[in-house]
Amino acid sequence: MANDRRRQILGILRVFAWDRISPSLRNAFRSLPSRIILSVFAAAMVTSLVVTYISTRSIESFLREKIDQKFPATLRSAAERMDLWYGQRELDVVTFARSKTVIDNVGLVAADSGKTSRASKELVQYLRYVIDRFPQYRTLILLDGQGRTLLHVGDVLGLPDSLKRRMARVSSSQIDDVISLNEERFQVASASIRDHRKNAASLHAVLRLQVIEAVLQTKALGDSGRIYVVSPDGTILLQAGNGRRRERHTRELPAADEIPQIENYYHEDGERVVGSAIRFVRFGWSIIVEEPYDDVFAPITAVFRKSMAINLGIVLVFGLIAYGIARSIVRPIMALSDAAFRIATGETDVRLPESTSADEIGVLTRAFNEMTSQLQENQQELDERRIEIEDANARLIAQNRELQRVNEVFQQLSITDDLTKLHNHRFFQDHLPREMKRSERTGEPLCLILIDIDDFKALNDRFGHAVGDAVLRRVADVMQRSIREMDLLARYGGEEFVLLASKTELAGSVALAEKIRQAVAEARFSVVDLDGPKEISITASFGVAQYHGDPKAFFNDADRALYRAKDAGKDCVVADDSAGAG
Repeated sequence: MANDRRRQILGILRVFAWDRISPSLRNAFRSLPSRIILSVFAAAMVTSLVVTYISTRSIESFLREKIDQKFPATLRSAAERMDLWYGQRELDVVTFARSKTVIDNVGLVAADSGKTSRASKELVQYLRYVIDRFPQYRTLILLDGQGRTLLHVGDVLGLPDSLKRRMARVSSSQIDDVISLNEERFQVASASIRDHRKNAASLHAVLRLQVIEAVLQTKALGDSGRIYVVSPDGTILLQAGNGRRRERHTRELPAADEIPQIENYYHEDGERVVGSAIRFVRFGWSIIVEEPYDDVFAPITAVFRKSMAINLGIVLVFGLIAYGIARSIVRPIMALSDAAFRIATGETDVRLPESTSADEIGVLTRAFNEMTSQLQENQQELDERRIEIEDANARLIAQNRELQRVNEVFQQLSITDDLTKLHNHRFFQDHLPREMKRSERTGEPLCLILIDIDDFKALNDRFGHAVGDAVLRRVADVMQRSIREMDLLARYGGEEFVLLASKTELAGSVALAEKIRQAVAEARFSVVDLDGPKEISITASFGVAQYHGDPKAFFNDADRALYRAKDAGKDCVVADDSAGAG
């Protein structure tokens, strides 16, 4: 009963309020200023909403496009950096195992001869130098052919005998998958050793996995982005970035040849992320890139809120401005409308009161017809001028494109050797200081390799300059196919070439030079002399030096090493003495 009474009272109040308010609302919107303000407000609000919607959609599309570009590129870059890191570690261990100190002394230690004490000291001193010089290794171990420990340097890990016997069976060089021992994870890079007495032994370097996390670090991800390295069973081996640390990855891992896909998904703790994955083929691992979903699309929410606040403010300001303008315009318009109505009813002596001010409506009334005719003439003239301007712009655009094309051709020709199509001496001289400054800034190694074709003058004298030019082109092509993408190969002059090896230490540069030397020596060159067509072989000498902060000494060291190669009988690689290499 009480509820029915309450509903009756509310109904009476609603009818009474609507009867009082609705006429006021209808009368308010009958006036022209009110309708103008309402139209302006509605148009501005709709426009602002449409613009805000389009802006947010555009930003979302832009962000998704960037993610589609960034995540696969980040994955490939991480995989390449890891592969290069492991390749360098494998090359390091092979270099250490084939060093003169190891080869000369490992047999004495294995044979337990009278010189064991002295040989052991030399080996320990050499391996300690390696540990100190290369922080990525935590332990170096020498094993004999049966897996017995000859000596070790670094952390004591307590490796089981079964594992050491398996490690001792290495035939050349390899890096094992992750080994778990006493709640620790590590990897072992191994290389076989054959001394002069043909004693079987092997060198094993235990790798610090934490170093790879630094290799994976990238600025491409946001502050909360992270990169995971996951084993085939889902165990997270490594993590780089500032995100949450996890022990396992429960989602399905990618196949070996699968193209990275961008996905939105939730972790078991409820975190929503945007992620992608790629297979790291070397060990069958997977590399996963993730960023929190809210962080990736946070700009959309921020832009939407700011846009709505700004648009609402603009709507209110322009609504008030429109109201003031409408009131100032409506009064003279009403007077003009009344006068026009009176003329339409037949009155001929209608005159509007003269205004002492420069009234826009009055000026518009007097000048409208004259302005209409003038606008027609002006429009015709503007159309003619517009056509002339468009034609002139089209010609100017065509000329600019042709000029740009010619400039690009000239620029390319200025840095390219005409004969070999390699970079020329000028480009190398411009590029070298930048690489040296980068090496000083980042601390990354930088090596220079000078290359000189052996007995090239005799070749020219015997077969002629045309054959000599053909040989230069072929040698340049052979060397170009043998170097890495990061290396810079240029023709220095005549039969001399220069190779700048970035991010490569002296040992790696010597190995690279030896690879190029073998490729040149194995190539065959077709020539024609008095006896008819024949195939000849070409050799080259190589001088290698590492940059140590002195630009002048950098080139002189490589040049001196090249002369030593020539004096040593040519067709060989010689490294600079001051770097401590043979």
